[in-house]
Amino acid sequence: MAGLGYKLPGTTITEVTQPKTFNVSTSQRIPCFIGTASDYIRVNFESVIRSSTGLADNLAHTSDGIHDVIQVGSQRGLSDFVSGIHYNLTSNQIVWTSSGVIAVGATYFVSYHYNRPYDAVHITDTELNDYRYKEFTQYEDVVADLGDDIPGNPLVMISKIALRYFNVPKIAVVQVKTSTLSDYSVALDLIKYRDVQTVVPLTTNSQIRALVAAHVTERTLPDNGRYRMAWFGAPTGTPIGTEGDSASLRGMAVALKNELCILINATRAKYYYNDPTTKAELSTVVDGSFIAAVLAAYRDSFVYPSTTLLNRNVPGLELYDEDYDDYYSENQLKLCGGSSVFLVQSVSGVMRVVDDLTTDNSTIERNNINIITAKHYIAKDVAIQVDRNFKGKLIIDRGSYVNTMMAFLTSLFTTYKKQSIIERIDTIKVNINSERRDTVDLFYSYYSIYTHKYTEGQYSLSV
Repeated sequence: MAGLGYKLPGTTITEVTQPKTFNVSTSQRIPCFIGTASDYIRVNFESVIRSSTGLADNLAHTSDGIHDVIQVGSQRGLSDFVSGIHYNLTSNQIVWTSSGVIAVGATYFVSYHYNRPYDAVHITDTELNDYRYKEFTQYEDVVADLGDDIPGNPLVMISKIALRYFNVPKIAVVQVKTSTLSDYSVALDLIKYRDVQTVVPLTTNSQIRALVAAHVTERTLPDNGRYRMAWFGAPTGTPIGTEGDSASLRGMAVALKNELCILINATRAKYYYNDPTTKAELSTVVDGSFIAAVLAAYRDSFVYPSTTLLNRNVPGLELYDEDYDDYYSENQLKLCGGSSVFLVQSVSGVMRVVDDLTTDNSTIERNNINIITAKHYIAKDVAIQVDRNFKGKLIIDRGSYVNTMMAFLTSLFTTYKKQSIIERIDTIKVNINSERRDTVDLFYSYYSIYTHKYTEGQYSLSV
């Protein structure tokens, strides 16, 4: 039948913009962080046998290149030999010097790093490339795979905050080889069809920011149905500036102007970590992109769809009180808020959310993160529920079928209201498409849960 075309069976939800009608949600969101980590994989306590010339059995990953040897012990966990003193690494073999305690034929346990496989052509081949999409539920697994909690491994740093501090049930990461536009483009391709709702690039590069913004916009289209949001931050020291200055915070926000994108006003913070060797507490300065990642992880630690971050204290980082005049004064906050920048301030170093805004201030509904995340979930959940209960059914009687679906949707939205996901139902309609009689058209609208942000009062003096 010419012109009919083909549609993949299933439900697609398209937003119809109407004043004060919204689609709200209630699922656990999964954040995906994209950035750099260790280029080497650590092997702990590999069993090897000492020969008269070194190691009779080469280390398992010599063909991938040995980066360094961490320790050698005759017993698991016992460092009998000191790195750099009792042995040397020669031709990918450990060869002991005369000062070492040698026992030919004895078994030793070696911990070492080897080069992480990387092949830009075969990016999805796990044997050739380890820079790929990964999911984690335990911080210990992140360290074992991506390396130690140190400034050189920002993916590990944000994973610690998300999994340990905020108890996010699951996070996703994609490690990039370099912070280039091409590597981030590949990373976004890797998550294209993955079940993640939040995308955070650990970079302040403006081109990558535009690339990620385009990605979440395209993936959130009804035909794709991934419903994603992106969080961004600016380089340390970026001025508040003006909306006409693309290198300023206000200019960046205006350039984005997207209900799916958030830009943070803070541009530097202090992150604390323990040195892997000495265990001493150290700190490093992180920029706005890392601050954005922390706020994104904090938001995704909540299950309730209409969660607002307004007036919350967010742990994990220490802001600089001396930045008050440049970023946190009332005047600067008003300027940023007017340009729809997400606002935080420092309260004795603690990060407090002043206003949780998207970069689109055209309407209240596009400006509030909790309304967007809620809308996304309802669209996703309605599609899942309808497919589960109706996909594949035979339409024996159109009128009866429409009534059955109407009753089902009314019950579903009544449940959303009871769970405080929506304020109240507005309109629900079901119709059998006259041109494609294998397609059922749904329409629903309802009133969102709003956040009390402002209070305006009046007074008069009686005389």
